[in-house]
Amino acid sequence: MKTLYFKTISESDGSRVVFGDEWTIERSEDIRHALKDFPDKAALLDATAIGRMDLWGILQLQELQDRTKADLALTDGQKKMFALLSGDPPELALEDSKPYVMRLFESLGKMASNAFETMFGMMSLVGEIAVCFIRNLAHPKSFRFHSIVRHIEETGLRALPIIALLAVLISMVISYQAATQLQRFGASIFTVDLTVISILREMGVLITAIMVAGRSGSAFAAEIGVMKLREEIDALKTMGMNPIEILVLPRLIAMMITLPLLAFIADIVGLAGGGLIAIFLLDIPLDQYVERVDMVAKPTMFFVGLIKAPVFAFVITIVGTYQGMNVSGSAESVGKLTTVAVVQSIFLVIMVDALFSIIFSNIGI
Repeated sequence: MKTLYFKTISESDGSRVVFGDEWTIERSEDIRHALKDFPDKAALLDATAIGRMDLWGILQLQELQDRTKADLALTDGQKKMFALLSGDPPELALEDSKPYVMRLFESLGKMASNAFETMFGMMSLVGEIAVCFIRNLAHPKSFRFHSIVRHIEETGLRALPIIALLAVLISMVISYQAATQLQRFGASIFTVDLTVISILREMGVLITAIMVAGRSGSAFAAEIGVMKLREEIDALKTMGMNPIEILVLPRLIAMMITLPLLAFIADIVGLAGGGLIAIFLLDIPLDQYVERVDMVAKPTMFFVGLIKAPVFAFVITIVGTYQGMNVSGSAESVGKLTTVAVVQSIFLVIMVDALFSIIFSNIGI
């Protein structure tokens, strides 16, 4: 029995060709044989009755349409296939069956899960660093002093100019704003008190930590991240070396040395900046300013600020090196995790500073 792949129907407005059966590559030979009797002209090509059609069948129908210049009647599924073939795919509406509230809680759950995973990873890194440090204490020659000195130079000496400049500007802004308000009440001398307390207790070490987080914390994440992409860390493991001992511990030791020193310099320079405002704006003599600073600045106030510096250094280094170790895939991951390292470092520094403030307030310092 001969398969009917098409038939021509004469109508008043022209002939109509109705296609049927299956137009697939498996039946290409039979279809081409049948197309020898295909008319040269037609008003409509009706393909809605075709049961199954593949790419070969679509190409054949397009060729017949181009030859006859006829309209082509298609089902919805066939129209999508033709649109995909023409390079103009239809926009598919992706319906999300989940309610908005469920999707909201789902996203919050993912964020919480990622936060706990990050916290657990950082705690694991702290444990590895502690084990490595204790092991090196038993064998002091294992400490990489050359690497520590290099990182002290990069995180400390090279950061000194920008830290000093920022400390001067911040102290001058604080002093100027305080003087503007206190002059109204004839209490200009208390500008010195406000400047000393804010710089020594909070702003000196906090501004220093934020600058170091943006400068050195991002550098740690980027350097280790690039090494991770180049598989240099895997090479260290293959050679039997501990990446924590080589890459993380020297950076941590250097940071915990340099950040307190930078904070100390920021305090001194900040007080000098406050002195400039006191001398030129408030007409307070230098000796009177120094005397007032000596009266206000108690030793406890000075150490309250400096005791935060090693903790801030620890947080910045852990976050930066942890994010660097997590880099994978491409250079885009380096940029993304470097940004994450800076944001997380600054957030944790401010949070730790708030905890210190609560603790010192409760113990009366």
